[in-house]
Amino acid sequence: MNNSTLAGQIKSQQGDYSIHVGEGILDKIYSLSKNEINNSRVFLISDIKVFSGLGTNIIKTFESNSIKVESLSVELDETKKNLSTVDKIYEWLHEKGAERSDIIFSLGGGVATDLIGYAAATWLRGIRLIHIPTTLASMVDASIGGKTAVNLKRGKNLVGAFHQPKLIIMDTKSLSTLKQREMNSGWAEALKHSFLFDKDLFNKFKNNHSKLLNKDEPFFTDAIKRSVEIKAEIVSKDEYETGKDRIKLNFGHTIGHALESATSYSNLLHGEAVSIGMVVAANISSALSYCQENLVDEIKNILEAYNLPTRIPKNINLDNLYTIAKSDKKVRAGKINWVLLKEIGESKIVNDVPDQVVTDSLRSSQ
Repeated sequence: MNNSTLAGQIKSQQGDYSIHVGEGILDKIYSLSKNEINNSRVFLISDIKVFSGLGTNIIKTFESNSIKVESLSVELDETKKNLSTVDKIYEWLHEKGAERSDIIFSLGGGVATDLIGYAAATWLRGIRLIHIPTTLASMVDASIGGKTAVNLKRGKNLVGAFHQPKLIIMDTKSLSTLKQREMNSGWAEALKHSFLFDKDLFNKFKNNHSKLLNKDEPFFTDAIKRSVEIKAEIVSKDEYETGKDRIKLNFGHTIGHALESATSYSNLLHGEAVSIGMVVAANISSALSYCQENLVDEIKNILEAYNLPTRIPKNINLDNLYTIAKSDKKVRAGKINWVLLKEIGESKIVNDVPDQVVTDSLRSSQ
């Protein structure tokens, strides 16, 4: 195995696993995953958008090593991230006779890792899983840590399970065809890691945004690797989000998820909604004097440098948005656990933010 691609190791009660990041490493998918496959049957489930390119190459690589692959491609986006799509996967797995000793590979973005991960977690009460994330957002965030979920009409990710993969393989070459808007959306999650945990990474993002937007190496892969390392460290400390470490990763997500729900998952990409949510959280942090006022501007400026939105769309009803936020799965005893910033690299969790402060912060963010 090529250890130069190793970007992180997750410590998990469900079993430790490695994350590999590199340019063109899908060519090595067989050598990277053969210990996990052993004599199992492989079930490749792909987002239809990436199957014809990446999926067919993966199948060829496995078949050239005498591994037969059963393959299904499905249409995946936030509007399809529901139990109806999961049911299609169950029907296919049943038809193909998938057993608990078999292994599922998920290929696609964050919707794929969430939804296919949920199908894997629940099929026969759990089948082994390997993630191949193909978007920046899924690489630095969604694929790492075993969170799987689907959306309900009532809200995002309300039904799910913790189901750790056995391996994650991230090929940065697969990002070369990603639309710029999707790339920008992914930078929101990477920037979030720097806001919360790593001032050095924040400064790299701040000083090299044109290089990173142009995917210049080695800055590009190094920034992704560092972001992956941060997420791996946090997940290893707090696998089931019972402590405070992993909850901090929800910075910007309370309002972000509410925005996605309020717009029926159709107007804003996940990272775009989180970007706006981070500005709202920064405004709350400033209003409560946890951080200096200039920190809000600093965060807005860097998000805008990565072409991310920083204002709530004018057509959004703010009272409705706040009501949706209060139904988020992170709410405890009717109170939102707000992740707020003290400075770059330092955050805190607060569950007693006055309603007026929130509504004022929402208003100033629109």
